[in-house]
Amino acid sequence: MKKMKKVFAVMLSLAMVLGMAMTVSAAGTKPVPADSKKVTIENVEKGATYAVYQIIDATYNENGFTGYVWAEGTSMAGQKVTFEDGAVVGLTSDEITKLAANPGALKEKNENFNPDKDELTAGTWMVLVTPPETNAIKTYNPMVVSVFYTVEGSGSNNTLVTDVLDASENWTLETTDAFAKSSEIKLDKKLDDVEFDTEVKLGQDVSFTITSEIPSYDPTYYKNPVFNVTDTIVNGLKYKTEPVVTVGTDGVGEGVKTLTKGTEYTSNYDANNDAFTITFTPSYITSLADKSKEEREVNIKYSATITDDAVVMVGENKATLDYTRTPDETSTKEDKEQVFTFALNGVFGKIGDDGKALEGATFTLYEKVEKAGAATTEIKWSETETVNGIVFGEVVTGADGKIDFKGLDGDKTYYLMETAAPDGYSINDTIYKIDIAFVDPGDAYEGEDVTYTITVTKNKPNEGDGEDDLTKTYTVTLNGTNKKGDTEINVGEFGNEASGEKINIPNTKLGNLPSTGGIGTTIFTIGGCAIMIIAAGLFFASRRKSSKDSAKEA
Repeated sequence: MKKMKKVFAVMLSLAMVLGMAMTVSAAGTKPVPADSKKVTIENVEKGATYAVYQIIDATYNENGFTGYVWAEGTSMAGQKVTFEDGAVVGLTSDEITKLAANPGALKEKNENFNPDKDELTAGTWMVLVTPPETNAIKTYNPMVVSVFYTVEGSGSNNTLVTDVLDASENWTLETTDAFAKSSEIKLDKKLDDVEFDTEVKLGQDVSFTITSEIPSYDPTYYKNPVFNVTDTIVNGLKYKTEPVVTVGTDGVGEGVKTLTKGTEYTSNYDANNDAFTITFTPSYITSLADKSKEEREVNIKYSATITDDAVVMVGENKATLDYTRTPDETSTKEDKEQVFTFALNGVFGKIGDDGKALEGATFTLYEKVEKAGAATTEIKWSETETVNGIVFGEVVTGADGKIDFKGLDGDKTYYLMETAAPDGYSINDTIYKIDIAFVDPGDAYEGEDVTYTITVTKNKPNEGDGEDDLTKTYTVTLNGTNKKGDTEINVGEFGNEASGEKINIPNTKLGNLPSTGGIGTTIFTIGGCAIMIIAAGLFFASRRKSSKDSAKEA
């Protein structure tokens, strides 16, 4: 009996074979075609399905096992398997992927294989894994597992029996298990500056990055793979810059490479549209088959501008990945990102001293900044506190007296001041500090309405205000993207009104200004004027008398 030392993990270098399973011992019993054992297949996601096809078969006679032959359906069907330096001659990764591309010709198969329950007979089997139809996270290349006879123990020092084995031998049945060679399907869409660009101002530019990873698609198994990334603006944004596509990771292989449009990918980007698609060419996709995951990482960067629509409804855009899931099927994966901007609607109003809405008052909203500059205004909040602000916007009240602003950044603090009064009225010099509180729902956001809180603090009370009127809080509902296309939404350019009692800022007519000082002041003023008049009269009378006396002497 010819024996050859061989660890069947040699298959690892050829077809991803790994490890050893439990030993089945059968001393005194001859090997038979029904001998079988479970194999272990690792690194496969839950919900995936398996199909196994025999590519090397065991042969038997009346005495037991006689050797291995290539299975029916292979290019060398019926021929004896030969070994060289412990490896199966002809069992290459290219041969396996060719068989995987057209497995129907292989006779022995189980296309509903369950590795937790089913056993495989002696020989080598090709395993094809199909990802779940929904929520798949990986793609898979073909792999092999083996069940084989040995006569020496277990572990890494087995003796593989390649010829005759009968009942006189103390044989065991071993397996080489498989660690699935897979590629993770990931899609991650993020703001480049999440801390500052989630809550934004109207007209602000924000930048996004879509990160993915082109799977390792063997060109023999995957004939025409698809890998397309589509970005779609759902609401509140307008594209500003054309996407830049790079592949690779710093410090790995060739590092980061900027891809060429029209060569490695195509793009239908148009700044006036609300979507674009990056389509990677099949030849470029398969050229990455032997690269590491770091070398196959793709980043798509672009910027967009916040528009008025984000005031009425949550600003959102999403990325969709269309990719080859199996050689014959494609699947999709989606990720999205939101931006939020805020408004003052129904928080402030302007009234005259008659309590009615007052037209023609000018209000300026300042955004607080840390450093003074040429464009900043000094705002005296109190006797001991001064802040710097830049002009965010200006409103002149109409007949309704409303003082509304839109597109505020929730990360900023604002100050509202009356900077010009209507003709015949005095300026109200009370200053209003505005803070916005908002909790970003993050990845949990599913299109529902969101709310934010506005807190207004006065630096001093207006006439008639109580101590409780110095600070007021309002709640505002921002429509969710689930309402996109809902014809019942009709909230105007400033979005939904804040819930809470409006702060009516009073102005007083100049003719109605209250007197300052007491009655004693008036008396002293009148008395002083009278004394000055009498003194002047006495002065002129004295001069007249002097003139007459001078004339007589002459």
